[in-house]
Amino acid sequence: MTIAIGYLHMKGIVHRDLKLENILCDQDGYIKIIDYGLAKMLGEDQETTSFCGTPEYIAPEMVNQSGHDKGVDWWALGILIYEMLIGVTPFFNKNKNMLLSKIKTAKVVFPDRKKYKIEYSDQIVDLIVKLLEKDKTKRLGAQDDFAEILSHPVFAGIDIQKLEGKEVPPPFKPQISDEDMAKYFNV
Repeated sequence: MTIAIGYLHMKGIVHRDLKLENILCDQDGYIKIIDYGLAKMLGEDQETTSFCGTPEYIAPEMVNQSGHDKGVDWWALGILIYEMLIGVTPFFNKNKNMLLSKIKTAKVVFPDRKKYKIEYSDQIVDLIVKLLEKDKTKRLGAQDDFAEILSHPVFAGIDIQKLEGKEVPPPFKPQISDEDMAKYFNV
């Protein structure tokens, strides 16, 4: 997912609505980002002030309408990883105003590993906390985009070139027949 977001950013595209519903698995088992309805083309040092996206994934700078750039996608990646790991977004609240307030001010809290029987490493906690940095200039990815994120220790054991070349076997490959492809997709 980090690489896919990085490729968007290299083309000057900020997605602005990354969430679990917009991440799919292709027939080979590799991640695809969909739904570019809120995406925006931005120049190298350009920002925009549009307020858009799914509330649980919105970055603090978007909530404050202080101007945002590709950093909103890195924030959303942190939310996504947290949600996949813990099962809920880190600032979740049924009340939208409270949710937005928590995005701006609350610290990221991880549930007790033993009590809730959730296994996660200190490295993944470090990655999430750095992606969910409230100050967009200090957020992981702010200086060197996806290269900075891929240099995090969480990604140390992954051969990025092999992954890009689809030489790394995916952990899950859906069983889709040619008939299913023709029936459900425009191919």
